[in-house]
Amino acid sequence: MAFVGPSALSFPKSARLRKRPQFLAVKDRGRGFVEGPLAASWLARQGSATLANAGGESAVEPSARVGIVVSAKVGNAVVRNRVKRRLREAIRHERASLPPLDLVIVARASAVRATVPQLRAWLRRAAARIDPAGAQAP
Repeated sequence: MAFVGPSALSFPKSARLRKRPQFLAVKDRGRGFVEGPLAASWLARQGSATLANAGGESAVEPSARVGIVVSAKVGNAVVRNRVKRRLREAIRHERASLPPLDLVIVARASAVRATVPQLRAWLRRAAARIDPAGAQAP
């Protein structure tokens, strides 16, 4: 196995969906599926520039941006935070294999029992299942 530098396994803010309109855009215009402990919705992104637009936000990057949703139905705050930590770790390792899109991952109640390797395997299957051309941004 080749050495992977620490920056390759990071999950910077530029790789996250952080604002409500971003999540809603994926939900409204994207496609999705449910499998096992997680549900996914995605929306393909156009372009590859990393320049600031007039609104002060950075424009589209060539890598995937991921948002995580864990509702109170999953468990109390301790349980939800544990699920989010595991998901972030899985995303750190598998983000490079995702196509350039906006991806929202919603944890279901069974995600509490999922381990990081199981979540990584789910992300690999999701990457193979996602058709970035199938949900284009308008």
